[in-house]
Amino acid sequence: MKPLGSWLLLGLLALAGAALAQKAAEPERVRGVLTQVDRSSIMLRTRDGQSVRIALAPNAAVFALSKASFTEIDFGTYVGAVSERMGDTYSPIYRDSLSWLHQGLELRIIDESLRGIAVGHTKWDLTAQSVITHGWIDDIEDRVISIKYGPTDQEETDVEIGHNIPVLRMSMGDRALLKLGAQVVAGVHKGPDGGVAVFVFVGKDGVVPAL
Repeated sequence: MKPLGSWLLLGLLALAGAALAQKAAEPERVRGVLTQVDRSSIMLRTRDGQSVRIALAPNAAVFALSKASFTEIDFGTYVGAVSERMGDTYSPIYRDSLSWLHQGLELRIIDESLRGIAVGHTKWDLTAQSVITHGWIDDIEDRVISIKYGPTDQEETDVEIGHNIPVLRMSMGDRALLKLGAQVVAGVHKGPDGGVAVFVFVGKDGVVPAL
C-alpha cells in the first residue's frame, strides 16, 4: 500500500499545486518522445528538437494514457480536463448562477482507483490561457460537461468537448511503459544535472499526450 500511496500523493502535488508552497515547488512539464531508457533515467527529444536526460525519482509515478470515447462518461465520472475560457460566453447548463464556458483541449477519463487525484482547478501551461480541472461530472448538456471539485456553485468548471478534442483514459502504469518511441509528458524538478522526474504520463497505442 505504501508505494501506491506515495504515487498518488506525488500526482496530487504535481498536478494540483493547490497550496502556495506546493505551487512554488510544482514540477515543470517536459513533453517529447523517449529516445533512451535505463533503470534510473530517461532521455527524450522534446517537441522543439532538444535532447534532455532526466533522472527518475525512486518512487516516480507512471500514468498510462490510452484512447477513450466521450460516450464513456456519465454523471459522477471522475475526469480531468485542460481548457481555455471562451471569452464572455456563458455555459448552456442551467443553474442558479451563470458560469463561463470553457473550450476543452483534452479530456481524460480517470480510473476509479485514482478518484480524488489532483482535485481542483488551476492554471496550466499547455497554452498561455489554459487551465486544468479535476473533479466529478455533475451535469451534462450535449457536449458540455460540468466538472465539480467542491461543494459550492463556484467550485465547478463547464467545459465543451468538441468532436475533434482527444478523449483519453488515465490509469496507473509502471516503468514497463517507458519504451523507446513512447510519447510522454514528464513532471520534472529542474536542477544543474537536468532534473528529476516525479511523474511521467505515457501515451499508449499511438496516443500523443496533449497536456
